[in-house]
Amino acid sequence: MGRPGWVLGGRYRVGNQLGHGGYGRVWEAYDEVLSRRVAVKAVGPTDPGAVLAERFAREVARLDHPNLVTVYELVEADGVVWSVMPFVSGPSLTEYLAENGRMSGERVREVATALLDALAALHEAGVVHGDVRPANVLMAEGGWMLLPGVGAMARDDDSDTIEHDGWTVATADYIAPERLHGAPQAPSNDLFSLGAILHELVTGRPPFQRGDVWGTLAAVAREEPPPLGHIGELGRLIDGLLDKDPERRLTAAQARRVLDWAQEEAYAVSTPSMATPWSARRNTVGLASLLLLPLLMLAAVLVWTAPRAHVAAGNVSDLFVSLLPWALFTLGLCVLAVQVRAALTRHRARVKEPVPVWRCYARSLAPPARWTDEERARRRAAAEQAVNEALLTVDRRVASASPGPGEGRGTTDV
Repeated sequence: MGRPGWVLGGRYRVGNQLGHGGYGRVWEAYDEVLSRRVAVKAVGPTDPGAVLAERFAREVARLDHPNLVTVYELVEADGVVWSVMPFVSGPSLTEYLAENGRMSGERVREVATALLDALAALHEAGVVHGDVRPANVLMAEGGWMLLPGVGAMARDDDSDTIEHDGWTVATADYIAPERLHGAPQAPSNDLFSLGAILHELVTGRPPFQRGDVWGTLAAVAREEPPPLGHIGELGRLIDGLLDKDPERRLTAAQARRVLDWAQEEAYAVSTPSMATPWSARRNTVGLASLLLLPLLMLAAVLVWTAPRAHVAAGNVSDLFVSLLPWALFTLGLCVLAVQVRAALTRHRARVKEPVPVWRCYARSLAPPARWTDEERARRRAAAEQAVNEALLTVDRRVASASPGPGEGRGTTDV
């Protein structure tokens, strides 16, 4: 199988086996009809009447996404189904981590965005990937791409699943706990695996990895992942994906919304023009917080819920803000809350006081389907302008209330 020089399907001349990264049991090949490099992967044995190959073909035809490696066709030869794919020269995520170590928050969000979009496309087509792991994620010119684990994919319905023992085995580090109890393939399995990947990108090692496979599987089944520390909404995303209960676990759509907010949060905290107003003295933080509240209340779409006694780490309380999905303007107002939170967090960390965490949740971050791209862009631009104007207003008021020269000495900057 996969002998160099062997011609698969009368057109694909097989070359050397590729590395043990993302491709797994895959060989480089040359398409003698279209004169291009391809990769051919041994998917699994055929079943009687080649029903498996036909069914694969129907499924693969539905998968066309920029973050999914395309499958050109499926070929049956010597009792084995082969998938023919584009040749991607970039490294797998496994290889990238081995060379570069853990990723920055920005890079983690890039990977999360690509994989969530890819999984959402699969799940919307009724297909479960079944083998989401770093080795199946490839770096291409256009970004990160998920290599279809065609042999592991299963239909997300009542029909027979497409699985073959001995050909595709889930990796212990990334398998969902319910799979250990015999639960069928489901989209939630893929999302748990994604959560394990993202946790590894942040920390540098899989969250449940132990000395041997049985220890790892026991940790997957019974233990909680190591805490990630204070990484904001990105941490909430990963925790939500790693929920042991598949019923409570974030769906792809829910995870994408949390990721959108994590990106808004990162933008707010890292943008100098927006972060500068909060580099004020400690005695101005309270004033800024008070000024924030009326600004938020100006948006009639905000619905404040009562503070919940949820303790995430230490003595931390959460104040949840629920947003009605009327306009992107509401998302912009959330940026103000992030600024206050960042300032308070820096200050309270010094004096060792509880840190109130303000989180903004939108019931839907997706704009209405009736909005055109132009309308979407216009509303976002209006939101950004409104937020900038609000920040300038707060900045002016904070400056006017700041102590003059020689006053307030000994206070701690935040």
